[in-house]
Amino acid sequence: MDFRFNDDQQAIQDAASRVFSELCGDDVIKQLCNEPLSMHAALWQQLADSGMLGLVIAEEHGGMGMSLLELCLVLEQQGRTLAPVPLLSNLVECAMTLAEGDNSSLCRELLPQVVSGKCILAPVRRYTGLQEASPLSLRSDAGTWLLDGRSGFSPYCHHATGFLLELTDEVGIPHLFYLDRAAPGITVVAQKAINDEAAGFVQFDQVRLGPEHLIASADCAAALLRTQQQRTWIALAALQTGILNEGLRRTATYVSERKQFGRALGAFQAVSQRAADAYMEIECLRSAYWRALDDIEQGNDATLSAAVAKYWVGKAGHHAGHTVLHLHGGIGQDLDYPIHRYFLWAKQCERYRGTPGELAAIVGDIVVGNQDSARGAL
Repeated sequence: MDFRFNDDQQAIQDAASRVFSELCGDDVIKQLCNEPLSMHAALWQQLADSGMLGLVIAEEHGGMGMSLLELCLVLEQQGRTLAPVPLLSNLVECAMTLAEGDNSSLCRELLPQVVSGKCILAPVRRYTGLQEASPLSLRSDAGTWLLDGRSGFSPYCHHATGFLLELTDEVGIPHLFYLDRAAPGITVVAQKAINDEAAGFVQFDQVRLGPEHLIASADCAAALLRTQQQRTWIALAALQTGILNEGLRRTATYVSERKQFGRALGAFQAVSQRAADAYMEIECLRSAYWRALDDIEQGNDATLSAAVAKYWVGKAGHHAGHTVLHLHGGIGQDLDYPIHRYFLWAKQCERYRGTPGELAAIVGDIVVGNQDSARGAL
């Protein structure tokens, strides 16, 4: 594995660092977090203008035809600044999946708009919470389908212009659909995620889906969803790496300057050891994520490595995220001080698309050869 970035990748990383640093200062992020449906519209347009929204989109649709690796370099910078924009959900979960489906007409219509920033796609999947809710129900009806019920957590669904629907019909066959936000029978209930990002759920009432909405079915849909899940886990690892790196960097600065009993906090052994433990967990996350990313890039089976990377997203996010918060003492609880946001973003990544416990079980299933169980776990 070659850990060096080529010239193009280094240029993308440098450009992303500049864009996020210039537009995402702490005061800007604080103001956005206080808004009901926070999204950094100016940053989103700048990402579109600079071509970063088209990194993983084919050149025939106006993109740059690059890979997940280049997008991960941008996601690390997003994590470093906690910028509220739907890079992961829009590009990794939706656009890349749409591009590999069977509906070329939808690709020609939507992907150029994704590149320009005019189209924002949000993933919609089944609800798995504890509340009583009508589950998503898809049934065939004279060559079309009827959709009812409530979705699960959907990031940036209020800002979305369309949805990528992951559904299973009445006989258990998986399907992937695209549905425009303006279609009749759709109600979007806006909420906030635990890290103050815009989110919510979508309610469907007798929504009709035709062949023109279909992206993939049966085995093709199942294969696309497995690939989507692996890419999402890897992208979450990139985002989490940026979050925890910057959180720990700020913590190191704080404990170097803050004094207690006449000494810098960082000079106390308990503080330095806990910071060192956090650093090692972040490096474990980075190693696992690069291994999984290399598998994806080389066309190897990333079933195990992507699951291990997501496990470390949760494990490092939990321990390093708490370390970042706790070593700031009381100021870590102050909502006017930015460090608590790194903790909240780390917790959001920890639980999105699988908790550490769930991923440990999946990794166990893969190791003992029960991959069918592992693939259907989430």
